Amino acid sequence: MKLFARRRTTVYRTATILTLLAMAAVVLLPSIGSASNPYTTISPKTGATDDIQFLYKIIFALALVVFVGVQFGIAFTALRYRRRHENEPRPVQVHGNKTLEIVWTIIPAAILLAIFIPTVTTMYNFDAEAKSGDYEIQIYGKQWWWEVHYAKPDQVANVITANEIYVPIGKSIRIDLYSNNVIHSFWVPQLSGKMDIIPGHENRLGFTAKEPGVYYGECAEYCGDAHSLMRFKVIAVDQANFDKWVADWNAGPSQAAAAISGDVAKVPEAMGICLGCHRVGGTNASTAPVGVNESAGTEDSPGAAKIAGPNLSDFACRTTIGAGVLPNDEASLREWLNDPGAVKQGNYMATVIKSGTLSIPTSDPNDDANRTNLDVIVDYLKTLQPDGGCVPITGLNADKVVQLANDSGPDAGASATDTDQSGS
Repeated sequence: MKLFARRRTTVYRTATILTLLAMAAVVLLPSIGSASNPYTTISPKTGATDDIQFLYKIIFALALVVFVGVQFGIAFTALRYRRRHENEPRPVQVHGNKTLEIVWTIIPAAILLAIFIPTVTTMYNFDAEAKSGDYEIQIYGKQWWWEVHYAKPDQVANVITANEIYVPIGKSIRIDLYSNNVIHSFWVPQLSGKMDIIPGHENRLGFTAKEPGVYYGECAEYCGDAHSLMRFKVIAVDQANFDKWVADWNAGPSQAAAAISGDVAKVPEAMGICLGCHRVGGTNASTAPVGVNESAGTEDSPGAAKIAGPNLSDFACRTTIGAGVLPNDEASLREWLNDPGAVKQGNYMATVIKSGTLSIPTSDPNDDANRTNLDVIVDYLKTLQPDGGCVPITGLNADKVVQLANDSGPDAGASATDTDQSGS
């Protein structure tokens, strides 16, 4: 009777555990593996990620076979050879059985071989795609944002932007990766595999976006205070819109900027505090350092590489602020400029601009007495857009796009919380 009660308790306990695990799987797996998640790896959008997904399937299938086989072996052995009474003799021992030794050596070797061959093939294909491309883009991993330099062909070679990488669909893209601070890792799950960015060493990867859309990326290697807030986007558009985006960038500020600064080739005086770190193409804001060859400096005396900030050309067409921390709408921009340190820990801008730094009245005697430098800077940044409007963003995740150029007021854009949840 006691034996029966003990067995019933064990059965109930096992059934309870399995039920709880099944419930957890039903709740968690859809959110983890959803193909609609912008950071998913299970809805590949390029040939490179198709190959990676194929590897995942092979490894998952083989792991499932091994798991089921091992669990079946354990269950069979435990039940078939369990001790039924105290005087029952031990089962025949198989220690030293050469046949079994050979079998369980061959099986793992065959499984490893089945993984090894397609893995090596994928690695070579991945490397071959990175050797050349229709477009070559140099990405510099900063602390904690991404500086984007278009290197080739010549018609795009002047473009420098930040945190958003525009590419034409159907064209092969080569990404060259650099850092002069710490190790980062460049990862756009739907377009390519991860690639480390190592100081003093150039790594590269390649991909070809097959359809328009916004593809989310992030730093996948811990790199300091704001590592989790070091995001970026690859925005794939058709060739005509890509060419327009390049032309818009090279055109400089629109005439609307002159209404704020007094001269289209100058930034307003209120932005004097920004000129040591930021550039605006086509204006007198052209002295801030760029590139990877700038000195990194020390912790106590940061060099130009650390103080350099993103190029602000066509800023109003960007979709986020602070490498994906906030959506690029007026309310978020004011929040960022008022106290960047409260929004993103560790960023260098916070050592220059504290809470209230830009809240002083503007120096222009013709301005409203209540108008501050922050108001002037926000109004000016809103004019940094092409006369004909920003290049339209369509396709995957386009519904999540927020742009200052399309924002009609402080409350028009998405909240910071919405942006964080969507991965923008």
